Amino acid sequence: MSPLRIKLLAIVSVALLAGAASRSGAAPLQDRPVPWHEDDCRDVPKAPVARDPSLLWTSANETFIRPVGRLVNPVRLGRRVGTVFGGENVHDAPNVNPLGEVPNSSWFTNRIGLYPVSTEQVAKGPGEGTGPSADAKWTVIRAKTQGVTPGFDIKDARGQVYLIKFDPPGEMGTTCAAAVITGRLLHAVGYNVPDDAVVTFDRARLTLAPNAVIRGEKGVKRAMTVADLDTILSRVDRLPDGRWLAIASRFLDGKPIGPFSYKGRRKDDPNDRLRHEDRRELRGLRMFCAWLDHWDMKEQNSLDMYVEDQGRHFVRHHLIDFASTLGAAAGGGAQPRFGSEYTIDFPAIGGRVLALGFHEDDWRRNKRPAGLAEVGYFESRGFQPMEWKPLETNVAFANMNKRDGYWAAKIVSAFSDEQLRAAVATGRYRSPEAAAYMTRILGERRDIIARYWFDRMPPLDFFTVGGGLFRFHDLGAERNVYPRASTRYRVRFAAVKTDRAAPRWTEWTELKETGFPLDSGPPADAIKGSRTEERPFLAVEAQVARGGAWSRSVIAYVSRASQTVVSVQR
Repeated sequence: MSPLRIKLLAIVSVALLAGAASRSGAAPLQDRPVPWHEDDCRDVPKAPVARDPSLLWTSANETFIRPVGRLVNPVRLGRRVGTVFGGENVHDAPNVNPLGEVPNSSWFTNRIGLYPVSTEQVAKGPGEGTGPSADAKWTVIRAKTQGVTPGFDIKDARGQVYLIKFDPPGEMGTTCAAAVITGRLLHAVGYNVPDDAVVTFDRARLTLAPNAVIRGEKGVKRAMTVADLDTILSRVDRLPDGRWLAIASRFLDGKPIGPFSYKGRRKDDPNDRLRHEDRRELRGLRMFCAWLDHWDMKEQNSLDMYVEDQGRHFVRHHLIDFASTLGAAAGGGAQPRFGSEYTIDFPAIGGRVLALGFHEDDWRRNKRPAGLAEVGYFESRGFQPMEWKPLETNVAFANMNKRDGYWAAKIVSAFSDEQLRAAVATGRYRSPEAAAYMTRILGERRDIIARYWFDRMPPLDFFTVGGGLFRFHDLGAERNVYPRASTRYRVRFAAVKTDRAAPRWTEWTELKETGFPLDSGPPADAIKGSRTEERPFLAVEAQVARGGAWSRSVIAYVSRASQTVVSVQR
């Protein structure tokens, strides 16, 4: 047999196995508590070595090397072919519990996706949400002059240190508002982020520390003078009343040890046992970034901190620097193509060459809203979640599969209009029209993401048993993604062993409500004649119809002994 035929046979075999694996499902069922915490905060006495990756190298690696590696990887190619047979393009994330949820960890803490979160909590964020104390002057302790928008660090009356950053020239309020709003929303989602706030101050608020230092244009440190501070402030736009507007970002707790990579592990951290590109919270981050148009998502906009908590030392992983979101650009010069193409996007470039100028890219029609100078290129018109792109490709984003996308959409859809309005208010837009516009677009993009994934994965979720009743939630109807009037449900039941195999299913039973008793009717018929020790689980297969055909199935497995839901299979 020729080498080519052998290779093709291997690809087809992988494809068939991928499809079969997807259909056969998950691990054996177990009647035990569902894990909600990942054991990754064990004591690490010695801090890992700080990473300082080259921006040029990581950019080249993500733009050229890793995409080519994914393209020629035979396993990925086989899985891609396997989607024809019902498989997934990428293996499932291993860091999920049997219900498909991400346990709390040093990477992610479940908030709005699983628990009630008030509008006040959304607005507050990870800290007080008020910025530096106004009880006394802010002491400038260090500064930088390089970059489009210079900034400086201050210490307030409480001893807290903040980084003060400004909008690019001519973009007053744009990046400050975007950074704070995005930080609040990502914190409500579950990520570790800095405590940022939009602040205004006058020159009298600032005083210079005797030992203050400044890093000049060439990166050389020297003693800082009052003239240096005034020069920095003179390069920044001012409000009509003469004050300055800025982001105050409180320094994170702990010792900084550099950004994390979206691929591989931090090998000198014994708690970091799972490859980052396999983590659902990093794969699903793709949809949160699409929602918020976080087009500058790269590893340099993350930061690992070596922290102490309750006597233990470990690494906590953060996302940072959200000024280039919501259509804004921290470096100035926001462009309509950001969010639509990679920096070097070969398919897009090739398409333009082949079009010979007869086809116009969709992003060329993107415009900033008229009369709203504080808002960048942020629209819902033409927004397609899976077509959104950061400037730099991301290996974790490339690994996102349907279950990761559904998990993210479920969280995005949990935000109410009131909560979005509360988050937008923290951006302190001077124009009420700008705040109203931002709230509306965030809501519309939320709904587009929810509908996209709920069309592909039925949003029947949060299965529970209590008082002899089995209940579930239809997130699509509850969150107004679909009309309730035309919605129908149907369920069927089977008594199964730990391998989930069902020798006999009951007939489908249509429901008007999302709940029913387990001790009578079809559920009781399913387990009749089978002893609990022989078939210890009851499988409940559910589907939904919205005026048309029935959806794909979602199967919940209930322990007959403990009367708890032990697994959900999509």
